[in-house]
Amino acid sequence: MTPDSAAALAATGLVTVTPTTTPGLFTLTTTRKIGAVTVDTLTVRVEPKTPISRVIWMMGYVRDPTWWSAHTALADTDTDLVAALAEAFVVAAEQATTRGLISGYREVEESGPVLRGRLRAGDQITRRFGLTLPVEIRYDEYDEDIDENRLLAATLILLGSAIVPLRLRTRLARLRRTLADVTPPTPGAEPSPLRTRLNERYHWALQLAELITTHRSIEHRIGTVVVRGFVLDMWKVFEDFLMTTTAAAITRHGGTGARPGQCPARYLDLGRTVTIEPDLTWYDPGGKPVAVIDAKYKSVATGKTGPNADMYQLTAYCTALGLREGHLIYAKGDTESHAVDIVGADITIYCHALDLTTPPAVLLASVDTLIDEITERLDTATA
Repeated sequence: MTPDSAAALAATGLVTVTPTTTPGLFTLTTTRKIGAVTVDTLTVRVEPKTPISRVIWMMGYVRDPTWWSAHTALADTDTDLVAALAEAFVVAAEQATTRGLISGYREVEESGPVLRGRLRAGDQITRRFGLTLPVEIRYDEYDEDIDENRLLAATLILLGSAIVPLRLRTRLARLRRTLADVTPPTPGAEPSPLRTRLNERYHWALQLAELITTHRSIEHRIGTVVVRGFVLDMWKVFEDFLMTTTAAAITRHGGTGARPGQCPARYLDLGRTVTIEPDLTWYDPGGKPVAVIDAKYKSVATGKTGPNADMYQLTAYCTALGLREGHLIYAKGDTESHAVDIVGADITIYCHALDLTTPPAVLLASVDTLIDEITERLDTATA
């Protein structure tokens, strides 16, 4: 690569780029991100060890746990994130629009030669200064240019700038023709239509469209180098999924799971200058913290405890909150929990691991089981 291309690739965060002693030759090292990026003519793909279908499902579950817990099958068998997302969306959008686009009422505000609908009196005065024409009006239009179709159109634009397999480009082009008369929304301001009985055949496509637009593609220029792609933080996917599922399980036991920003600020020092931010703080029904949980998108070796830094971090959390136990949950490893008793303190750090390769229903059940076990131990300790 040229130095400019190397700098552009490094700026995406998908990989770290290290120059070698040979001019134009660079070493690429994966980070905790996945996806695909094209820099000029070079395309770099990073695939997760977790099945792509599971990654997409976890992303969706965080947005809408009720819906995604009942819809666990994806159309893809791909190992590439962009291809899998694109294929799943194409299949869903084709099924949604095969009988034509749905129509609905939308509110329109415009200037016109005749009164239609309702007069916007305030705008008529401030914009027309008392003139009778044109008329500032507001009315309801019934057509296909509604939020559901506009969200699909926005998703097609994003996928058009990403690296999708050749087999999908024809199908994407066909969908673009179907949605040709729909007005795409402003990038970053895509609508989030309510799921109703009237748009039921769109539900699957809308769920995937919101995933794609939320985790939008990279498309920018660094100097003379054009960068396109789709990059995702795997640690964030895992953390958000785990905190969503554990908080729900804690709620079923009568407690509350609070993430940073949802609970009062906590400090490690008496001067209140060093804040602590556990991924999840577990409060009992009386509002008292009883445990902390931290997600770690890394593996823990079978029969081993977590890395020392993770232990130090949880010990600090427990000390500051006056807790007797903290929990580290890893993305892979021995599913049996391991306990570490801290010297000089009545604190125990428990290491757990989830198998992200299991089916969604099994994965959700394993989180419930883990919270059940912790609850039983907490109840025994306070009895």
